[in-house]
Amino acid sequence: MEIRVLRYFLAIAREGSITNAANYLHVTQPTLSRQIKELEDEVGQKLFIRGSHSMKLTQEGFILRKRAEEIVSMVDKTEAEFRSMEGTVAGDIYIGGGETRA
Repeated sequence: MEIRVLRYFLAIAREGSITNAANYLHVTQPTLSRQIKELEDEVGQKLFIRGSHSMKLTQEGFILRKRAEEIVSMVDKTEAEFRSMEGTVAGDIYIGGGETRA
């Protein structure tokens, strides 16, 4: 299960159709359909109820949606932490000074 495919799944669940999700993600509809079909085959469950112009989550789809949101959130947080480390300067600073009567 790839993070990219989970993002595709979440986009379809949020947008309610493959057409809208494909436009949002800037991918083609056949690509998105194929990825979701492969995801359903991988988990062994039907994740969507397909209508003429809409897609609704099945009970299994709701379970995966909850987990996928958690996984994607953790990945995003981890990437953000590593990006924030790139600009961080770390180390020890020593300042020396002498005593004077000034």
